[in-house]
Amino acid sequence: MVEGKKGRVDATVSELREQNLKEKEQRAGNEAGRISWRRKLGNIALLFLSGVLMSTAYPPLNLTFMVWIGLVPLFLLVMNKNIWQAWRGGYIWGYGFSVCAFFWIREIEWFIPYLMAFVLALFPAFWAMVLPAVRRGLMIPVEVQLKGFEETERYNEHPIRHELMFAVVMAAWWCVIEWIRSWIATGLPWNYLATAQWRNISLIQICEFTGMYGVSFVIAMVNVTLALAIVGYYRMRRNCKLRRPVAFIVSLLLVLVVVVLGSYSAMRHAVPDGKDVTFSVAALQGDISQRRHANSDAAEEALDKYLALSAEAVKLEPELIMWPETAVPYPFRAQHPVCYKYRMGVAQLIQRSGIPFLIGTVDYERLPEGVNRQPGVYNSALLIDSSLKIKAQFNKVHTVPFGEYVPFRKYLPEFIINMVDMGRDLTPGTSLEPIKVLRGVRAGVNICFEDVFPYVARGEAARGANVLLVITNDAWYPTSSEPEQHLANSVFRAVETRLPMVRCGNNSGSCLISADGRIADSMFKKRTKSGKTIHDIVRRGDGVAVFTVKSAINPKQTFYTRFGDVFIMICIAIVVWGFGWSLWQWKKKKEALREAFEV
Repeated sequence: MVEGKKGRVDATVSELREQNLKEKEQRAGNEAGRISWRRKLGNIALLFLSGVLMSTAYPPLNLTFMVWIGLVPLFLLVMNKNIWQAWRGGYIWGYGFSVCAFFWIREIEWFIPYLMAFVLALFPAFWAMVLPAVRRGLMIPVEVQLKGFEETERYNEHPIRHELMFAVVMAAWWCVIEWIRSWIATGLPWNYLATAQWRNISLIQICEFTGMYGVSFVIAMVNVTLALAIVGYYRMRRNCKLRRPVAFIVSLLLVLVVVVLGSYSAMRHAVPDGKDVTFSVAALQGDISQRRHANSDAAEEALDKYLALSAEAVKLEPELIMWPETAVPYPFRAQHPVCYKYRMGVAQLIQRSGIPFLIGTVDYERLPEGVNRQPGVYNSALLIDSSLKIKAQFNKVHTVPFGEYVPFRKYLPEFIINMVDMGRDLTPGTSLEPIKVLRGVRAGVNICFEDVFPYVARGEAARGANVLLVITNDAWYPTSSEPEQHLANSVFRAVETRLPMVRCGNNSGSCLISADGRIADSMFKKRTKSGKTIHDIVRRGDGVAVFTVKSAINPKQTFYTRFGDVFIMICIAIVVWGFGWSLWQWKKKKEALREAFEV
């Protein structure tokens, strides 16, 4: 009870100090207010800048080490704030990160990244919002909190297990936030913490069990425990009592274990298990500029370019020829002179070579007789076999908001619709069934940014796909880092499903990705003086590349393919436990305070 009274007194003293400070600030010539505002502006600048620095971990700079420390400034600046101050700090950090990490989208409209960042910043804001409360609830006993802020700030006697529990809860909360972001508001699972490690082959092997979230968890835990180590060092300097950063050491050991096991796993999956099939695929990259509203001349120019590249590819005798997404901006099966030339040109090449073509094109729904409505319009991949028939078709399942359809069209002002509308809303496909492109080859097709959504590749792998074929067109972003970021987010699909992936892009990113996430071959390559081959995966330009693909005929499905986001369910359970425990501790504190005031 005495301690409760002391806590109440300390709180009252703190309130009086704040009141005196406000009175001093109002006195003529007093500099306290100016200093206070300078400190606030300094904190805002630090938060924004640290978010910007975190974005450098991603393409085009690829300063991947930044992702391991990028959350530390945010942690240190909000850990002693109240819930709304912490939320605001996370929002400022998130805005700085989002504007820079998604700055490539300016190539659609210059203002979009600045508006989009207002939404994306909400997610780190909600992560930061709970950080001070969970830290107090899991690491600082109620009796210490009742002694006031200064005692709480000096306290450094918490058990190591409590520090580890806090780090695990906050890392799990970050993963849950990423998972929520993939479905709510933006629907864009792009540039997770894990994405920055896309070239760290050993680390990302864990994705066959956890998806990308496992890598994000490890990174977030290193950030949190590093911040705790810094806080512990600072308090050790004040209290002259050494406290080893055991939690940080544990998180580093976790990274070591993941990397060692990942290195073994990468070597094991370098060669397909069991009976395999080997086939060759020619990827065509025409480097055609984006033709959103193409006229017949622009469409014919694109057609001539891809027919010429196809003629080159035929000479190389691959078993399959791939065109990128909507390589020709006119539909393959429409009634137009350019479309007729399109069909005839492809047919002549197939007749001469006997090689099937997989082409990306806009296609129209075939309505049954007697059905009187507008047919659906699809972004499709058509497989045309040696008999000149369309043997199989895949319709894009996950269409792009504001690019392929306008969400809430009937509620939006006309001027906004006119800015983004392409004259029609594309109809999403409904099937993830693989298509049989060659004997023994069942391809899961991804069109454009579908390859950043795990559920698409996972659904195709679960239905028997033994290779992933991606056709894309990043010419919307001719000068930005978007094509490389797109590729960086895409490589995780190969690891999650343990299937090789062939990417065919219109202007960049055409490559072969092995089942361990490694870039095994690419359209353009460079050789160093030592003879090492470097894959120039983001080089613009036209060309033809033949990739030799080896895959198991009946690959064993990964844990992630079979069970999906089990790891996220575990993270949700951890978060619920951590929040529940913190809430219980808060309730105990409130009850103790109430008893103290009732005496």
